Amino acid sequence: MNIEKELAKRLMDDGETTARQDAYNREINFYEIVASGNTKALEEKLKNFGQAQKLGKLSANDLQNNKYHATILAALVSRFCIEAGMEISVAYTLSDIYIELIDSATSNTEIVSLQMELLRHYCRKMNELTKSNVVSRHNVMAIDYIRSHIQESLTVESIADALSLNSSYLSKLFKQEMGITLSRYIRNQKIDVACSMLRHLDESSLSIANYLGFSSQSHFIQVFKKTTGMTPEEYRRKNYHQTWMNSES
Repeated sequence: MNIEKELAKRLMDDGETTARQDAYNREINFYEIVASGNTKALEEKLKNFGQAQKLGKLSANDLQNNKYHATILAALVSRFCIEAGMEISVAYTLSDIYIELIDSATSNTEIVSLQMELLRHYCRKMNELTKSNVVSRHNVMAIDYIRSHIQESLTVESIADALSLNSSYLSKLFKQEMGITLSRYIRNQKIDVACSMLRHLDESSLSIANYLGFSSQSHFIQVFKKTTGMTPEEYRRKNYHQTWMNSES
């Protein structure tokens, strides 16, 4: 096979580039949700998982093609979770277990079910990892709320109101147990999501600012630079499509 000729042919197929970009964006979104431990957001995404999903052709055999894609998902999810703090041995071993199960699957329905189970398993572990250093139930609830409402304009007061807590009490408790203020934690979580979007997606600073509930693009850029030392575009130029592998080199 002439690889370059085949590449050119496939890229010329109607809708191929757009379809692949859409699929890529959806996958990245799944990985980020799982790595953040946001179980609520994951369950929403899983409602339509596997439906009308156009997969690249890795094998002429439909079952084998789905196995290949499921294996890729397992490998990538494990690496995103490692980036987010999961122990390497745990992430890789869990991936190996699911890849073995996928390899033994006898139907596409079974493969889809295994992928959903895998995503939930990693997400639960990341959720537990975040909470492992948190002592009080109120702080666990605050962290869960922040992750589930990361797209909103969050404040200490709005979180305290949602949890039926006194804002001063919550602020003091959070700083005492987490070592940083609740306001800074909110900011850091939003900037972490922004960094992931800048690394992996083509969204503009304005789109990211709107998605994360910032009052304006300029406010987002100001907060981002204060947190990372770079503007969003500077960060993107330095890190766009950088992987966990070349970031270690």
